[in-house]
Amino acid sequence: MGQPARKVGELGDGNLTQASLGKVERNAIIVVAAVQFVNVVDFMMVMPLGPDFASALGIRVSHIGVLAGAYTLAAAVSGFLGSMFLDRICRRRALVWSVLGLAIGTIAGAFAINFQTLLWARVLAGIFGGPTSSIGLAIIGDLVPHERRGAAISKVMLGFSAASIFGVPIGLELASLGGWNAPFLMVGFVAAMMAFVARIILPPMSSHSQSSKFGFQSLPISSLMRQSRVWISYLTLSALMMSGFLVYPNIAGYIQLNLEFPRQSMGSLYMVGGLASLVSMSFCGHLVDRYGSVPWFLLGSLGFFLALWLGLSVYPPLLSPYMMFIMFMVFGTLRNISLQTLSSKVPMPSERAGFMSLQSCIQHAAMAAGGIVSSRLLTTSSAGKLEGIESVAMASTIMVGIAAVFIVILSRRVQHHEY
Repeated sequence: MGQPARKVGELGDGNLTQASLGKVERNAIIVVAAVQFVNVVDFMMVMPLGPDFASALGIRVSHIGVLAGAYTLAAAVSGFLGSMFLDRICRRRALVWSVLGLAIGTIAGAFAINFQTLLWARVLAGIFGGPTSSIGLAIIGDLVPHERRGAAISKVMLGFSAASIFGVPIGLELASLGGWNAPFLMVGFVAAMMAFVARIILPPMSSHSQSSKFGFQSLPISSLMRQSRVWISYLTLSALMMSGFLVYPNIAGYIQLNLEFPRQSMGSLYMVGGLASLVSMSFCGHLVDRYGSVPWFLLGSLGFFLALWLGLSVYPPLLSPYMMFIMFMVFGTLRNISLQTLSSKVPMPSERAGFMSLQSCIQHAAMAAGGIVSSRLLTTSSAGKLEGIESVAMASTIMVGIAAVFIVILSRRVQHHEY
């Protein structure tokens, strides 16, 4: 006897059948990918714009990692708080308000007058930017079954590639034409528009809240913290994010200051890296669905390791700036899609937003740790160059190895716990 048709009515107020579910899935993937695009541009633009606003506001280039860390630390705190209640409210409502808050925080950054005011604006953006990604992934987890989820997540993560291909280069060009704060205004306006689009297109999704009990003992975080596979998933994510964000906030400064790469060509670097990531995403999700997350995560780890040692650990580097960007983007994307697909199988549906929100907390805390640690390892020489990049590469390598070990353990733990 076949399984009954899945209904969208269980997601909210509608009563659509399987025939309509495909359209709902497609629309949701498009909206969540677009929100991911805005969210990623908001976060990524601080790094390549670092030398610009560092000069305008009198900030040391080696302190850019602190700004990135402040954003991610704020996102970590809001992710922790969100894990306690996001599974009890409508997914659409949660996403709309998170994106609106992100818009306000980003626009506030455009009016910063010194390091402190920019820091607090980034904290405000991080408070709302953190839950935005987790809610979007929870929506995809609710709508898309396991056998297609890797492909769906890879489409959502196209927002990351699109941010590099279009968002960051456009932001850099805007900064050249209208000043460093112009990209903040642009991203804030687009975020506000996306909140409106999400409210119109996404269906109300509240069945998960109907299956959640109330009371302190029934908080999602209480149940999640008793599951070993949840802990392993978060440890894997922590190592993955630290390995990346020891490096990412400092690449633009290293390439411009140490390798004397021209500022006017930085946009092309992000565009080339984003295009390479986009091409890899077009088949990566399907490969993960077919062969599993572990082999592709390990392949991505190997490639990321090579990028670290050929691009950052030797001077002059054995990789050109373009090849360095391509390798970091492609292999970083491969690791992210593999882990996100595997992690989506860890929680029960009634725990999904709480799991994703707490995952966002762990993710951003690890990103903040990576950015802050890298700022401690790096110094700015009297000649204006970054010193200590080899130590950053070594620390990142250690995290790459730890993540590779944990992904194997996690895969074994979730095999018999898929929902």
